[in-house]
Amino acid sequence: MYNPLLEAERGHLAGLLAAIQRCVYFLEASDQKHTWPFTSEYLIAHQKDIALFESLSAINERFAKLQDTLGAAMRHATLLAGERRDTFLNILAFYEKVGVIDSITEWQLKSHNS
Repeated sequence: MYNPLLEAERGHLAGLLAAIQRCVYFLEASDQKHTWPFTSEYLIAHQKDIALFESLSAINERFAKLQDTLGAAMRHATLLAGERRDTFLNILAFYEKVGVIDSITEWQLKSHNS
């Protein structure tokens, strides 16, 4: 049974997934410009290097955009699955239940250490 509202919601999720791919592509491109990790000596020696800090700013912005878009896609997919999504913890519980993440605790620890 065709439902135009449901198809629109699925299309929105597809758009979010495409946006995630773009975020990852450009984040990786920025990341490859650098040799990680930076040492304190390197940062001190380059503390006024505009190109370096503009690149680091781009990485920061792209990572934040990726996180926001991932969160939106996770919420939207949970909505389409008919699961509770009143809190992000409920969303994480759904993803743990279906095996997308190993555990909520592990996900929270990884998120905190990023």
